[in-house]
Amino acid sequence: MCADDAKWHVMGHENFMQAIEVETWIDHNGHIYLPEKFQHAFGKSARVLVLLPEPTELPKKRRQPGSAKGILTILSEDDEHLDDFQAYMP
Repeated sequence: MCADDAKWHVMGHENFMQAIEVETWIDHNGHIYLPEKFQHAFGKSARVLVLLPEPTELPKKRRQPGSAKGILTILSEDDEHLDDFQAYMP
């Protein structure tokens, strides 16, 4: 048994598992991809420990149309203030 092997028990049976460490990715369907050098493991059952990086920022909430209704009040509707921006408008 090499140092990377782990021993575990299932219903009275003693089994050995080889531990491998690899950085990989998980697709949108939940499939975990192993490099070709681990092809001997393809199609076999495995115990998986997934270490995900901590998010650097919280996921942004999607803005909902009308969510500021009743919070903002338009005091007057006029186009006079737009004259100051004529140089920037096409």
